[in-house]
Amino acid sequence: MIALYARVSTKDKNQDPQLQLGILRAWAERQGRADYVEYVDYASGKDLNRPSWRRMVETWRTGVVDTVAVVRLDRAFRSIVSMHHTLDELSGRGIRFAAATQDLDTQTPAGKLLLNILASMAEFERDLIIERVNEGIANARKNGVRLGRPKSRLSSYRANRLLQEKMGDYPAAAAAAKVSESTLRRRIRESGGPILNE
Repeated sequence: MIALYARVSTKDKNQDPQLQLGILRAWAERQGRADYVEYVDYASGKDLNRPSWRRMVETWRTGVVDTVAVVRLDRAFRSIVSMHHTLDELSGRGIRFAAATQDLDTQTPAGKLLLNILASMAEFERDLIIERVNEGIANARKNGVRLGRPKSRLSSYRANRLLQEKMGDYPAAAAAAKVSESTLRRRIRESGGPILNE
């Protein structure tokens, strides 16, 4: 059986895993194979701790998978270390790894060489992205930009009034204030506790 794996980033809402799966299905057909199972993750590529990836690993460890295919190497790996550990395991189990649009196939010497080159580039690209993000954060802080969620403007007095109106129902009072229940409770504590009767 072939394991077809697609991954889209959680940050890019415009990505559609069906585009990758369409390419992978066509690739499987060109191999003369119709015995495939599909795995899709909506996750960062920084590590392999992804729900569908973990399910796929459990499947290939049962011995029913002979090939793992992705559209591009970066859909599976962003780290050379992760790639080598995974490919070592696949190789030890006699499982082929292929990247459909990059002519990568661990069954050929040229494919193995290209695999290492592309994995290095994927890791380099990820490191550059992290570096740019960190530089942007540092620059924003330097210019006085406050990062993170804006502080709630709910006063302790208003929190108590809303709690009174909602007859002590914290979730309802928090919804009325348009804040989380934990924020409402924090404001109530700051005032010395709930004042339910005047």
